[in-house]
Amino acid sequence: MARVFKRTPEGVYWIDYFVGGRRIRESTGTTNLRLAQNCLKSRLGDVVQGKFKIADTKASPQLRKFAQEYLDWARNNKRSWQRDRFSLQNLLPFFGNHRISEIRPQEVEAYKTKRMGQAKTATINREVACLKHVLNIAVEWQLIAENPIGRVKLFKETAGAIRFLSREQIQRVIEVCQGTFRWIVITAIHTGMRRNEILSLEWSDVNLETGIITLSRTKNGEVRYIPLNATMQSLLATIPSRSKYVFAQENGKPYAWIGRAWRNAKAEAGIDCRFHDLRHTFASHLAMEGVDLRAIQELMGHKSLKMVQRYTHLSPDHLSRAIGRLDRAFGDQKEDMAQSGTIVSFPRKVSNL
Repeated sequence: MARVFKRTPEGVYWIDYFVGGRRIRESTGTTNLRLAQNCLKSRLGDVVQGKFKIADTKASPQLRKFAQEYLDWARNNKRSWQRDRFSLQNLLPFFGNHRISEIRPQEVEAYKTKRMGQAKTATINREVACLKHVLNIAVEWQLIAENPIGRVKLFKETAGAIRFLSREQIQRVIEVCQGTFRWIVITAIHTGMRRNEILSLEWSDVNLETGIITLSRTKNGEVRYIPLNATMQSLLATIPSRSKYVFAQENGKPYAWIGRAWRNAKAEAGIDCRFHDLRHTFASHLAMEGVDLRAIQELMGHKSLKMVQRYTHLSPDHLSRAIGRLDRAFGDQKEDMAQSGTIVSFPRKVSNL
């Protein structure tokens, strides 16, 4: 005999049925009776069609436990695993005791609402995306049959102004940095490399003879080539080689995180920006020097030109100088206009060509 019943104080429904003489009880993860009944019908349908597997009813691990397994995996497979670690620090207090198969979309929506008063929209989106990826990995490892929050939507993000440092601010922040961290900051400004690309840079990636850095471990998985300017050539020629990593700690290992060093540096320099804004600084100053957008796209490693266009918001002074080039292109006509007193006008209607 199959039935639906309540087993927990929270009012979550469970289903009870038999397969081959074996009694199976499992949580539906819902407090909605109709959904629980549908869950039971689905299970019984699987039994009739021969699709039922006992393994499907095994209790999945709590997120708190599985998160550690996920991070162990991500440390060797994801360049952005540190971002996941920080996201999970916020997710676990809310979902940590949930079994990964029982995390429901409505609970994620409640989490998003709660976090709205604590973090920016982009941060919340990164956290929810992290949770979805964790559960996708659980599906790949056959711990759960499907991702229960696969259809949860992220907040729509509005593009904000991209911050970049002026030449004076660049000089100021470099001056307050010391040792290896100073080299890291200079590299970010002069190459546009991402933080993780810099921290994991190996000497085998650097060719001082050709003046090229070859990045084979990039965010989008494509090889990227970065030419070295004179500043970077000189810098890399003076950095001591004490391990396979260019920016190594005393023990030869790469730096895992530089957040504290950056917070101290920007506070001392009197600037307010993220380390990632050094990458924006690289692209913005290239644009202000008139570098072609396609070239900037290749240097930054973006797949679309649209991504590069957001880096080319420039200072008003630069835009004024750009418009001023029309005087040179068309000839300076202000004296002629002043002498003739002529005002050039255009017709109200223009005939179709």
